[in-house]
Amino acid sequence: MKLQSVVGLLYQYASPKLAGDWDNVGLLVEPTDPHEVTKLFLTNDLTPPVLDEAIDEKANMILSYHPPLFSPVKRLTQASWKDRVITKCIENRIAVFSPHTSHDALDGGVNDWLISVFDLRDKSPIEPTVMPNKKFSKKRIFTVPVNLAPKLIEGLSNIKGTVTTSIAVDPDLVQISFLGNQENAPDVMAVISEHMKVIKSIESYDLQKVVWPGYGMGRKGTLKQPLSLEDAVSLVKKHTNLDHVRLAAAQGESLVSSVAVCAGSGSSVLRNVPVSLYVTGEMSHHEVLHAVHSGTSVILCDHSNTERGYLSVLKQELNKLFKGKIDIVISSQDRDPLEIV
Repeated sequence: MKLQSVVGLLYQYASPKLAGDWDNVGLLVEPTDPHEVTKLFLTNDLTPPVLDEAIDEKANMILSYHPPLFSPVKRLTQASWKDRVITKCIENRIAVFSPHTSHDALDGGVNDWLISVFDLRDKSPIEPTVMPNKKFSKKRIFTVPVNLAPKLIEGLSNIKGTVTTSIAVDPDLVQISFLGNQENAPDVMAVISEHMKVIKSIESYDLQKVVWPGYGMGRKGTLKQPLSLEDAVSLVKKHTNLDHVRLAAAQGESLVSSVAVCAGSGSSVLRNVPVSLYVTGEMSHHEVLHAVHSGTSVILCDHSNTERGYLSVLKQELNKLFKGKIDIVISSQDRDPLEIV
């Protein structure tokens, strides 16, 4: 498949608008045309060993969950390992794409994978994704004399892609409601400008952003049946394929009846979420103290260990997305730099 077709499908699967505004997602390295993608290589982090493996596998595109390019780049030299990785990708005509927080927020993304180990009665994002209303972003209300209303209603109704309604508020006045967007402002002014002296009032409102059900950062849910903390730890270890995790147990209640998860670094997302258990990759010492003394136990798995298992789910989804036209391989060299010894 052509690179641009692959990228287009990846954007359809998870819009880059889902990502945090601080993040750097999407196509990060683009070889010159023509570039056919026959093998896609999945990794959590694009490190030198992972890149060597991708080259050996003859991959011509890498999907790196974490963006290998994040801060602004002024030069590409051989001075740092990240520069060497990017330069080597360019030399080997390997495209690089990163979804990162767009897949954190995705319905069916990494946080849904992380919380799926628990048998839940209900589940929802901790920080729901909100997007601008795609159809209308502005509502304007004009209160006008009854004899002027038909002319304004006709003029406003002729503006494409908008909706105009009206209601009589008393025998002498009509209230006209106009739904549209900021781009309609010049057309609206063209209709009303010569009548400004007789229009009684004009109100303008920004329409509420729309919540995308199922999308957002983190996940929380209530278990169908409470678990012991020991059983919850065992489930998490099996799910993340880890022999060891770090545990901070809250005082008192040892049963887990509710859980909140955040893949990677969960400090800001999880803080003060009122559940029995947090599962994340990393939190600071003081954040863990705050949680356990507020009645919430904490399981820390190290950052990328809460993300890497999702790549198997993503591989299945991408096979369906690309209809089997691309060979998809998961790195065997990708691993978290930290281990418990």
